[in-house]
Amino acid sequence: MHVLVNGVRLFFDVEGAQFVPDGPAMQEKPILLLLHGGPGADHSTLRPAYSALADIAQIIYLDHRGNGRSEDGPGKAGTLRSGATT
Repeated sequence: MHVLVNGVRLFFDVEGAQFVPDGPAMQEKPILLLLHGGPGADHSTLRPAYSALADIAQIIYLDHRGNGRSEDGPGKAGTLRSGATT
């Protein structure tokens, strides 16, 4: 998924539900916003370690501007680690 921030499309992915059933009501889980290291990296290196937390929290993985699947600037695609552009 993408979100537009100041004219730049940033890629993010969400793992886990924000709300879970708790009897007749819905309980909100905490949200973890995970930011990868860099430059030149993307969120994929974080998934193996943090996916296990999706049962207790909603996890949002964000690719920084110009990294992974996020744009570098308006209309300028980021570069994947493999060197392919998005």
